[in-house]
Amino acid sequence: MVALPVVSHGQERSFWLHASLGLLTQRNYFGPDYPATSLPSREEVHHAADFLTKSGAANRLYLIYHRELPPAEARTLFQWWREACPQEVELVPALVLRMYDKPATPVFAKGELELLAKFFRDDIRARQMAIYDIASKRDQGESLPVLARLFPQGLIRIGLQPDETLDSTFAAGVADTWSGMCHGHRNREDWQQPGFGASTLKQWVEARNGGAHPTTWNLVCVAWDYSVTERGAYPGYDDAEKNMPLPEGRNRLAMELMRKVATPSKLGGFSSDLYILHENSRSAAHDGRKGALYECLKRGEDYRGYYGAAFQEVVTLFKEMRDARP
Repeated sequence: MVALPVVSHGQERSFWLHASLGLLTQRNYFGPDYPATSLPSREEVHHAADFLTKSGAANRLYLIYHRELPPAEARTLFQWWREACPQEVELVPALVLRMYDKPATPVFAKGELELLAKFFRDDIRARQMAIYDIASKRDQGESLPVLARLFPQGLIRIGLQPDETLDSTFAAGVADTWSGMCHGHRNREDWQQPGFGASTLKQWVEARNGGAHPTTWNLVCVAWDYSVTERGAYPGYDDAEKNMPLPEGRNRLAMELMRKVATPSKLGGFSSDLYILHENSRSAAHDGRKGALYECLKRGEDYRGYYGAAFQEVVTLFKEMRDARP
C-alpha cells in the first residue's frame, strides 16, 4: 500500500455520533411520536469517550442531539462527555433543527434553543456548534441567526451535499461522500475507472477548492448492496438489512485522492459518520442489538462486527494522521 503523505497535526480527525448513544434515536428525528431515548450511564459515556479519543485517535467529536431525550438530561449528558474527554479534544454539539417528517417540524422552540446554545458555549466551553442535516438546502428556520450570533466563529454544516454552497453563517462544512465512495465494487477494476466513484469524488473536491470555506470529508464504513449489480452501481435503495461494508482499502485510496486534489487551505481534515454505522450494525441481519456500534462503545469495546474491517481502516488512518511528524 502506498504510504500516506505527511499531514498537519492540526487537521481534523473526527467522528459524528449521538451524544445519547441510544440504541434507538428516532424521536424528534423522523417525527415526534417515537419513544424517548434513555440516558446512558456516566460510566458508559466515559467508556465511549475513552475509546473514540484514544484508540480511535479523534481530536474532535460531533455530538448529535435532537431532543431524543429531554433537555435537562441532555445537559447532564454533555457535561459527562466534557469531563470524559481530554481537554485537547474539541466537542461540537451537532443539532438537528428540523425533523425528517413531511412538515419538517422544528425540533426546538426558539427560546429553548437559545438557552441550550448558551449552555453549550458557557458550560461545555464549545467553541463552535454544528447543524446536522443530510437533506440538501433545507430552510433551517428562525433559530439559525440566533445560533450564529452566539457562536461568532461560525457554525459547521454536517452532511453537506455536493450541490450545496455555504453562506457566511457557516465557517466550514463536513461533506457527505457516500455515493462517491461507494460507486464501484472493486477498487482498481471499478471504483478507480472513468465514470465511477473516484472520478465523482475528485470533481467534488475540485469544486470545494473554489469555495470560501474549508471542507472536512467523510470516510465511509457502510456502503450499499453490491450483490445486485455487476460492478457495484447504486442498486436503487438504501436498506440497513442489505447494505454491505465499504470494500477494503477504499477509505485509504479516497483519502490519498482527496489530499492530492484538495487545496491545502480548503482541506479541513477527515471525519466518519458513526450514526449510520450504528443504524446499520444494529440490524438483525448484521450485528443485532447487542452487537450494534453504540452498544459496543458503551461497554468500552472495540467494534469488530459486520462493518468492522471498514471501521478499523478509518481508525488506522486517524492514528497515522495523529502520529505523523509535523
